[in-house]
Amino acid sequence: MKRTLFCNAELICPNGQRRGGLLVENGTISAVLSPDLPAEGDFERVDLHGAYLAPGFIDIHVHGGGGGDFMDGTRESFAAALSTHLSHGTTALCPTTLAAAFSELEAVFTRCREFQNAPDAVSRPRILGAHLEGPFIAAAMKGAQDEEYIRSPTDGSYSEILGLADGILRIWTTAPELPGAPELERAARREGVLLSVGHSDGRLEDVERAVENGYTMVTHLYSSMSTIIRENGMRRPGVLEAALLLDPLTAEVIADGMHLPPSLLRLIVKTKGVDGIILVTDAMRAAGMPAGRYKLGSLLRGQDVVADGQIARMPDGISFAGSVATADRLIRVMHEQASVPLWQAVRMMTLNPAKALGLRHIGALEAGKQADLVVFGPHVAVQEVYRDGQLVWKHSEQKV
Repeated sequence: MKRTLFCNAELICPNGQRRGGLLVENGTISAVLSPDLPAEGDFERVDLHGAYLAPGFIDIHVHGGGGGDFMDGTRESFAAALSTHLSHGTTALCPTTLAAAFSELEAVFTRCREFQNAPDAVSRPRILGAHLEGPFIAAAMKGAQDEEYIRSPTDGSYSEILGLADGILRIWTTAPELPGAPELERAARREGVLLSVGHSDGRLEDVERAVENGYTMVTHLYSSMSTIIRENGMRRPGVLEAALLLDPLTAEVIADGMHLPPSLLRLIVKTKGVDGIILVTDAMRAAGMPAGRYKLGSLLRGQDVVADGQIARMPDGISFAGSVATADRLIRVMHEQASVPLWQAVRMMTLNPAKALGLRHIGALEAGKQADLVVFGPHVAVQEVYRDGQLVWKHSEQKV
């Protein structure tokens, strides 16, 4: 039995932070210790010298990084994206697709299963299942998605997608106001797929109906969604207002410091509360890469975008095209720019997404959970990353 004691750490716990240690046995957290309560028996001792120790970050909306996009459907692109986000503290994620040809979606689903079951899977972030963003979205709110591949649920093709996914699809972003949406929703729920409102031009009533039909999340709050609409002089709330108003909806937030200013981040925290927010990168292949021109989506059919190291934009130079953020940056922005306590910012990218996906084995420094861990210093500078208690990345070194 392998036993490791992480000591002299600033623990980021679900309800605060405190000095202490962590005992890990065979990849599982067996005890959370106070500074004056040493573990008993033989163990490997890892002295963190006062660094922060947090659960591994969980990114449920990420398209790529390191030059690779999951839509490429290749081993090389999957490996590049997974390695890049691992080095920034992400130990579990949902590879995210765009509206695309079904052959491309099938390739992503196949590659997700392959990487989940690979012999060296423990050296990379856990693949929690795919997040399908589209193709059943509102054309008026398509954002950076390719309109050629947008569909209506009335064509029934959602059944074909579910068949291609064969159980690997975890989250589905759709526009609930579309004709035929209730049939899509019932089919998705039968397969255990979580539903998220996104790329939607709906009204409050559409989102209320969606919640009644099982939607639990809203995709990248403020981005590609309707807001207050004037109809016959009257103001009607849109998807944005519905997302802020309806407690059953947990909101994805791209806290990269570009999509939303600190004032809006603070407003989201004030309205949704700490437990109602999930930080997501929405990162595309330029994450972790130099400034330059990249493809959003697959290299074969994706759209040209320009990344400057801070954000990715469409060729018009105005519209955003995903992000180039990593998980550590999101937490840093929430803490340092939006004045959210560090432990709360970490919770938004650990326990909250784990709860949203119904995962009990990751997301917190608690006995019985898997020892997916991140060690970081001031300004959320990641130093070490562990999967199942094994060191898989260390700053300034190649992957272990």
